[in-house]
Amino acid sequence: MFGQDRQLQAQVETLTREVRLLEDLVAQLARRAGVGTGELAELRGQTRPGITPQIRALVAQGKHIAAIKAYREETGAGLKDAKDAIDAFAADQS
Repeated sequence: MFGQDRQLQAQVETLTREVRLLEDLVAQLARRAGVGTGELAELRGQTRPGITPQIRALVAQGKHIAAIKAYREETGAGLKDAKDAIDAFAADQS
């Protein structure tokens, strides 16, 4: 059982690293294409699953706790995953 947990954790860590590398690549390509950070953030926000117009509005109003709660209700995500998603979305908006 523990071996499987370690294996799953290693897979998650690998996928997390790959996602970060892909995000960096997207940012580099956007810069080369002349896409501004604001436009890129808007595009990212449009493609984030679970980020509904209601959640966008809550983040825009600075109501991060309410946004996390709404995200959890929308997606069924756990607290940490919801917080990470909202924090990432909010960072893209600033």
